[in-house]
Amino acid sequence: MNAPVKPDQFNLALVPETAPFMPAQRAWLNGFLAGWLGLQGGAPEAATAAAEEVFPWHDPTLALDERLKLAEGRPFPRRLMAAMGQLDCGQCGYQCKEYAEAIAQGAEKDLGRCVPGGKPTAKKVRELLATEGATQAVAPVGPQAAPGPAQTKPADAESGYHRQAPVFAPLIASTPLTDAASERRIQHVTLDLGDTGVAYQPGDSLGVWVRNNPEEVELVLALLDAKGSEPVTLADGTVAPAREALSRHCDLRSPTASLYWTLSKFARSAREAATLSKLADDDAGAHRLGIHEALNTLTRFPSARPPVAEFAAALGRLQPRMYSIASSQRAHPREVHLTIAVVSYELFARNFRGVASTFFAERLTPGRKLPVYVQRAHGFALPADDVPIIMVGPGTGIAPFRAFLEEREARGATGKNWLIFGNQRRDCDYLYRGELENWAASGLLTRLDLAFSREQAHKIYVQDRMREHASELWEWLQAGAHFYVCGDAQRMAGDVDRALTAIVAEQGGMDLQAARSHVAALAKSGRYQRDIY
Repeated sequence: MNAPVKPDQFNLALVPETAPFMPAQRAWLNGFLAGWLGLQGGAPEAATAAAEEVFPWHDPTLALDERLKLAEGRPFPRRLMAAMGQLDCGQCGYQCKEYAEAIAQGAEKDLGRCVPGGKPTAKKVRELLATEGATQAVAPVGPQAAPGPAQTKPADAESGYHRQAPVFAPLIASTPLTDAASERRIQHVTLDLGDTGVAYQPGDSLGVWVRNNPEEVELVLALLDAKGSEPVTLADGTVAPAREALSRHCDLRSPTASLYWTLSKFARSAREAATLSKLADDDAGAHRLGIHEALNTLTRFPSARPPVAEFAAALGRLQPRMYSIASSQRAHPREVHLTIAVVSYELFARNFRGVASTFFAERLTPGRKLPVYVQRAHGFALPADDVPIIMVGPGTGIAPFRAFLEEREARGATGKNWLIFGNQRRDCDYLYRGELENWAASGLLTRLDLAFSREQAHKIYVQDRMREHASELWEWLQAGAHFYVCGDAQRMAGDVDRALTAIVAEQGGMDLQAARSHVAALAKSGRYQRDIY
């Protein structure tokens, strides 16, 4: 399919404003119909110009099925793109579009790189390849689709700014931000960039290569009756001793179809082999069997004991973790700060702990170095110093806004600053309380609104505070304020977006569709930016 003609090139609006489509969807349909009908309006010379392609599914707040529906009828790589997490976080070494194109062309064989999309994305990508990839995966789409990134350092990788060219930063400190009574443990982590020369801007993220829990690694080796010194060749050609491969390279959290197939091949029990073979085809029933990660897959199927080399080769690759940077380099020239929630939960009568968060909170000691790199932000940055900003950041979503405020303070910026922060309880979950209250007292924070959801009978969230102060928020927007959101993509970001749209409709005297168009225009102009995960 040819790319649709951009409708505003010809002032064409073939799809009515009242039609039930989002602005991006309507724009794509207008362009498609204009190109199909051969309409040229008053600008025939533009008819042959390459139109800007739009991706209506490129929204992480949409469910996977919704995204795939929006991509129906589009070229195969675009349908693969719709299965991705839509964050463009760079965690996999690509943006969503380029990762999909690399898979479609066969340049990228690892289908499990999309950390935000997780197992649902990997499963859907496999399904799409199985049903359509054989006939459609060879044709590149769009301008020069990107090849897969090598696991070795690319020749053009800038040290400290690429996942395969990290620098080593020692831990200075990891200190709790929440009280012991909190239901969530959140740490403030400080790393020393020293003389690495690595620079970052507020809004950037830090990629961190972590290691698996050594206790889990040793358990896996014991279950496989392995010494740990056996050579292992991974799918991308990396060769390492088994212990190092399981510690640094292999994803022990997400069982793969390849792992199930490998275990089935070596299972001595016919029943276990049959179950594993079914899981390799479709792992939808894995949870019912008590399967959550590689280690308890081994304990669930005790007759399946492959050689450690084959076990490791069947695992996915451990991906770097991305964290919004919580500091300004103007305020901390040799440091970078992170705000990290420690993941820990009970399941199947066992405590599961996050690989990266517990690495920072429990296993990384001051002075120990770890490989890190800066992931430059795409469309999430401060405006000019005199422009007002509204920041909505519940929980660890406050991280980039601490960086914004430190930067504005260091620069002597004159623009007004409004922060809406939320968490569960004021007494134990008020992150950076001292700093925020000092900034409010000094006037750096023009407004500070708080939403502690568990302090009253009915829960209050950041979007509720937005609605309470709808007229003031509208006034700020009318005065040119930029609106920022950071935090959970699955629920919070959508709730905030709906609240913002409702405020625009109510305060601006618009119907819902006009309000949606207004919010879309804010995003297009760079005045509505999100860092969501």
